[in-house]
Amino acid sequence: MVQIHPPQPTLTPLNSTTILAITEFCANFVLTCRPFNVFSRASRHHHFRASQPELSLYDDEFWKKCRCRKHFRYTANGKQRRVTAKTRSWEQAERNKRQLEARLDVQLTVEPLAADEPKTVEYATAAFLKEKLGGKAAENTLGKYRLTLSRLQKFCDRNDLFLIRDLKLAHLSSWRSEWTRYYSSVWALRNEQSRVRAFFRYCHNAGMIADNPAAKMSTIKVRDEDYKVDPFTEREYTEILKTIPQCEDIIPLNRQRLSCLVQLQRWAGLSIIDGVCLSRDELKRQHSSYWVDTRRRKTGVHVCNPVPRVLGKQMENLENSNRQYFFISGEATMKSAAGLYDKLYRKVFERAGIKNGGSHRLRHLFAVSLLQNGVDMRTVSKALGHSSNAVTEKFYAGWDRKQQENLDKSLRKAWARKHRARG
Repeated sequence: MVQIHPPQPTLTPLNSTTILAITEFCANFVLTCRPFNVFSRASRHHHFRASQPELSLYDDEFWKKCRCRKHFRYTANGKQRRVTAKTRSWEQAERNKRQLEARLDVQLTVEPLAADEPKTVEYATAAFLKEKLGGKAAENTLGKYRLTLSRLQKFCDRNDLFLIRDLKLAHLSSWRSEWTRYYSSVWALRNEQSRVRAFFRYCHNAGMIADNPAAKMSTIKVRDEDYKVDPFTEREYTEILKTIPQCEDIIPLNRQRLSCLVQLQRWAGLSIIDGVCLSRDELKRQHSSYWVDTRRRKTGVHVCNPVPRVLGKQMENLENSNRQYFFISGEATMKSAAGLYDKLYRKVFERAGIKNGGSHRLRHLFAVSLLQNGVDMRTVSKALGHSSNAVTEKFYAGWDRKQQENLDKSLRKAWARKHRARG
């Protein structure tokens, strides 16, 4: 069998107005004994049989284990075209595709309109996302804005709201009542409202609307209990590690990975998505010391925390078909992998008899144990990868032993001075 890789066709510049579909596919021309070429698309493997050329291949366009070159397929100016994804890994192609889609979604052709011409919700969304892209917003941030504004667009479609100026406070209040379908946390609700306010503030500043209805939305209240964190106890943490090997419904390899991930969250303070997406290059070693050197997916803040030597060795010896990551196999995306481990966590918590178990409680245990051992709040904030010290204080101020000791000491000194002054 001879494989012929044809030259890439001339590509029309990619943008959202020309692309109708983007999918990965492997592209090879296979020359068989027949007097014709067979064009192979998306992850087809070619098995040549001289006696049965009609059985020389089988179709499976989306077989993810295929190691052929991956491409993106799209339609431009009525013609189907392709461009290489520059990888043989399906997982890497998925990531490249999402990055490409993120750029394409915001690189819309926003034709300038007359100042007095009313703007549609779709036009306002495109202009806002393009402005965010120009401001070098993180890909994760752009994704959240796209999700929020896509939900707004669906709400407008259901309620026959076509122009951005047609949206009033009553509409936004009605739409906000639907947010609990997606979020249960008060912090997630507040972040959603913050994104909505940023969008309408831009529309107002750009002259698309005369009045900003989002500015009049009431603040989502935060109760005292919303600031409380519930870390695992050391006893619960030990019980979790003991329970993992007993979970026979989890395959042995995943039990090993799960044990390492639990310890990684406990000792490095990573969230589940940061732990699952940790690459092998981000585990550093110098002599017998190990540490994690990465950036938070949520905030982009740099985190560099030491981990126990035993954990470092376990992770080095962790088997994985994907040589780039510890916990993501070649068939999973980052999001799906995090979801898989979240399900495995719930199985372990249930078997261990732990109520209200959650992976984030391991991160809480990391922070609280540091504070209770006298580490100052600013250092803990840096170790957690929070964007500011204020975020850390919101949730962990009640656990700050050093801060409380300093407060007690200052108050006693003040009382002593006052007592001497009276004497």
